[in-house]
Amino acid sequence: MLRKEIAFFIFMALFGTANGQNTKVAIEKLKAGLKNSPSARKTASIYSDLTWYYANVSVDSALSYGKKAENAAIKLADSTLLAQVYSDIGAVYYSKGDLDNSEQNYLHAYAIRKAKDDVAGVAKINNNLGNIYRDKHEYQKSMKTFLEALNYFEKTGDEKNKVVAKSNIGLLLVKLRDYRKAEAYLKESINYAEKNKLTDRLCEFYINLGTTYMELNDTVKAKINFDKSLKNCKLAGNEKAIAIVYQNLGLVKARQKNVKEAQALYEKSAAVQKSVNSDADQDNLKISIARNYVKTGKYQEALKLLNEIKEKFLKEQKDESLFYTIELLIPTYAYLQQPDSVSYYQDIYKKLDGHLTRLNMLKQTAELETKYQTAKKEKIILEQQAETRRKNILLIGMSVLGFFIVLVSVLIYRQQKLKNRQQEQEFRLKTAIAQIETQNKLQEQRLSISRDLHDNIGAQLTFIISSVDNIKQGFDIQNIRLSDKLRSISEFTKSTIVELRDTIWAMNNTGITFEDLKVRILNFIEKAKIAKEDIHFSFDIDERLSAITLTSIEGMNIYRTIQEAVNNAIKYADAENITIDASAEDSRIHITVTDNGLGFDPETISHGNGLHNMRKRIEDVDGIFEIKTQISEGTRISISLKNQNT
Repeated sequence: MLRKEIAFFIFMALFGTANGQNTKVAIEKLKAGLKNSPSARKTASIYSDLTWYYANVSVDSALSYGKKAENAAIKLADSTLLAQVYSDIGAVYYSKGDLDNSEQNYLHAYAIRKAKDDVAGVAKINNNLGNIYRDKHEYQKSMKTFLEALNYFEKTGDEKNKVVAKSNIGLLLVKLRDYRKAEAYLKESINYAEKNKLTDRLCEFYINLGTTYMELNDTVKAKINFDKSLKNCKLAGNEKAIAIVYQNLGLVKARQKNVKEAQALYEKSAAVQKSVNSDADQDNLKISIARNYVKTGKYQEALKLLNEIKEKFLKEQKDESLFYTIELLIPTYAYLQQPDSVSYYQDIYKKLDGHLTRLNMLKQTAELETKYQTAKKEKIILEQQAETRRKNILLIGMSVLGFFIVLVSVLIYRQQKLKNRQQEQEFRLKTAIAQIETQNKLQEQRLSISRDLHDNIGAQLTFIISSVDNIKQGFDIQNIRLSDKLRSISEFTKSTIVELRDTIWAMNNTGITFEDLKVRILNFIEKAKIAKEDIHFSFDIDERLSAITLTSIEGMNIYRTIQEAVNNAIKYADAENITIDASAEDSRIHITVTDNGLGFDPETISHGNGLHNMRKRIEDVDGIFEIKTQISEGTRISISLKNQNT
């Protein structure tokens, strides 16, 4: 039964088949364009486009617009447009199953393209004519036409059209029952289409590969490929192909003895084919449905359907379809116990079979394809041999030239090496001098700014303190609030002076060691002890940190953060113990400030108390700032910095 079903699986890949992903939208836009009273040339172009887009949507509409496009192109005397119209009409007739009219229109287009020396256009038409010759069982002519098209596309590097031609050759090989070779051609086409996301071509190619696997009796792989085809056909909006896929899936189910599901898929296919109005596909589907009737014992229904399409095939001289129809009529009449009819159709079947003639034709066609492959391989071998000779000659010449170049290069290299070494030393010296000069200038600027801060702002702050003290001594201030305010101003100014001195200290140093930082922090702690005698302070510093130097910004930001953390613990936490710990681990510096105070809820407390500033200072020097606290459990502030000295 494998041979009998081949006619119902295949889908021909035509040049010029519309990509239907936006077909309906395109049709509506084109129709809207006609309403705007375009010029005669624009109208003819729209008619041609509508013929193209309707090819896989509605055959009748496509032919109607095709006739209008033909008349308009003739009236305009535009041969290029007329050739395109004939190709479009040929594709529509092919979709309808009218091979004679399809061939006639393609030959009209071929003649025009040939006269205009349009080699690319001729190659594309050849590919379409090859499909027609294949369906007419003129296999040798079909293969010859396909190979002419393929040769052109390979020479011009037209990959997109080359894979379409190869797909059609693969389809011809399916007809010739050379399934393994067909599989290779089709897979090559699919790989290209997948890589370039050619949805419309994937719709067609997967149908044909699925057909190949059906002929190899591999229904699992066949269904996988038909499912992929259905997905791409729906994306491409190719209604005709969708109908064929449903029919193919029905045949898979029939092969798997699932007659009920097969019938449901045939009905889906029939509904789509009716909307497309593709007579040939509808007739082929009827053969599949009749085969299903025979399998389910519905012989009268099968007989009625087979006799209906038999007359049509006789009238249209479709020998292959008639062959499959009569092949089904023989068992149908046998089951209905009509031996005379069985005998009659067996005689017709023998006449149609022509098995020996077919084998001879297949052999000739296969030889054509083999000759093409052999010629292609011989050409590649000759090219490789010529390339090898050219490389050998080039290699000898390059060797001789290389010898002299090496001699000269050695001398030049020695001289250049000495020159480069001298230039490198000069460059390093200049760079070092420039860096020193830059550092000196920066240091001078720092010193200048620090002097200005000390002489101007420092003096002014000292004047404020002196003025406040003079006011307090010179006047008998009875107002307690005023007295407190003056004291607050004095304390704030003194604190500002301390911070100013810290800033000046940082600016006067290009680098700050941990020893410097330790001294400043210890001074601060000593002052804090005076303010809060009941608090115990602990400061531990890892000896490995003694050799580490920080930038002035890093040192100042770390100092300010520790200072702020200690101040917060004193002012708000009511802590009894405050511990500062600094250590070095791997390539990082870790500093923690821990207190056993009241703690707080970080979710509810505002970003006051300098928390925001502390985090920002550490993040500004690419550090990590973390705070862990809980009510009544104290607070732990962690600082982590990358050790730049490692």
